[in-house]
Amino acid sequence: MTLSFILLFACFPADARESKKTLQENGNTTLSLPSYVMDGMVLQQNKTTTLNGSAPKSSSGKTISVTLRGGKHKYAGSSTIGKTGKFSIKLPRIKGSLVQYTMEFAIATTVVKTVHDVCVGELFIAAGQSNMEINYNDYLKSDSAFKANTSSRYTRDNIPKNINDQYVHFLSPARDLNAKDYPLRDVEKDTWLTATGDGANYLGYIPQFFAQQLRKKYPNIPVGFIQTAWGGTMISHHIKGGDIYKNRIAPLQGLAVAGVLWYQGEDDSGTMDSALRYNISFATLINDYRDLFNDETLPFFYVQLARYDGYGYIYNTIVRNAQLSILDSSVIASHKNLGMTVSIDTDKGTSKAIHPLGKEIVAQRMANQWIAMNEHTTVPSGPLPKEAHLDPKDQSTAIVTFKTGANVKLQAKRPNYTTNATFDTIASATNTPPSGFQVADGDGVMHNATATIAGDALRVHSNEVNHITQIQYLWKSNPDCSSIIYNSSYLPLSPFTLNVNR
Repeated sequence: MTLSFILLFACFPADARESKKTLQENGNTTLSLPSYVMDGMVLQQNKTTTLNGSAPKSSSGKTISVTLRGGKHKYAGSSTIGKTGKFSIKLPRIKGSLVQYTMEFAIATTVVKTVHDVCVGELFIAAGQSNMEINYNDYLKSDSAFKANTSSRYTRDNIPKNINDQYVHFLSPARDLNAKDYPLRDVEKDTWLTATGDGANYLGYIPQFFAQQLRKKYPNIPVGFIQTAWGGTMISHHIKGGDIYKNRIAPLQGLAVAGVLWYQGEDDSGTMDSALRYNISFATLINDYRDLFNDETLPFFYVQLARYDGYGYIYNTIVRNAQLSILDSSVIASHKNLGMTVSIDTDKGTSKAIHPLGKEIVAQRMANQWIAMNEHTTVPSGPLPKEAHLDPKDQSTAIVTFKTGANVKLQAKRPNYTTNATFDTIASATNTPPSGFQVADGDGVMHNATATIAGDALRVHSNEVNHITQIQYLWKSNPDCSSIIYNSSYLPLSPFTLNVNR
């Protein structure tokens, strides 16, 4: 066996849960593996994956091997079982395809575990809170759940149809914080679920439609998800040391993944204190996840908070701005492969619901970013503010400039806040000037302002302010604007606040 197949890796916890993941196939040898190692699992293509486990101490010193066979293909890796029975095996890099593999674990020459229908493709982590987790089974199936999770702001006819794709496999965890391994639901104790029939009801809508876009682009590559999102949770639960991190993220160490999808922040907008801490917390989380998956530039895609005009989450403007600031945060170890999706225009007029419609629009924007990173092309982004300075001839006017690349063909468009909105009809042309701007002078009192597009910059003016010191754009929990700013990619300008330079 070549050195490339031998793994040096941290050992799997000795007290790992031994339920369905522990099988005895030859009558006398018990093998313990992570809970996700079971039929239908998805391995990340073109990266090395580590599998950790344990065998009886009596097997110490023996060779344990893993062999994957599918069609004409065969891949293998091996390692030596340690004195305590623990082992780590590094699987070779495998190109993704629709071939399904049989994976056999053998100690010496005896097969001790077999896993069927293993796919090799793109594997993602779907993390955050309820707007990432929301699926039909857990959030919308019963009438009471539907009413609570939609705030009665839309009907069952408005719910997007599930995808139906046998090459989309996933795990959706049980709500069990006592498990020492990734917690499985009863419906998936023997196999990963597929996004077909009733199975798709357990997969979040954003992962579903993200997968749909990737499968259109790469029809010969399966897509997998391990969901870790948990509704109604603050970011502190998801950071290293938090209970959700320990329960749902840490057990995945050793897996190779294609990226992380993140949608969270609503609960952190409940108090000023937690909202102000969000920028540091979020930067720390991104570093934590990249460290765990051993990839300092692991693609990480996140959704800036949508409009909301309901109970409790009153500081979401601050969280949105923190999410914007992440793109330049000095705490982030690497800014490469970060992608923010602005969702201020995607809710189809359901902004009074904490779980607004438009998940398919959000997912397609995220998928377009991942595909661009994968293809090494320009990653699509809405205009991103860089700085503001006073017009030297008129201090009641400030000029906002943007980061290069995403400020091409700035234009005012009317967002489509109707339930008929789609990715392609999200906004329409309008002659109405851009709205949603406010400015303040030294006293900090905000006044409405007008904005005009000047090439690749904006001129913001107010007759009520003699000397502009601050500019805010869409700085409301639920901004209702008839005209917002887009670029040539029809992606919207992020809400922001800027101090004005002299």
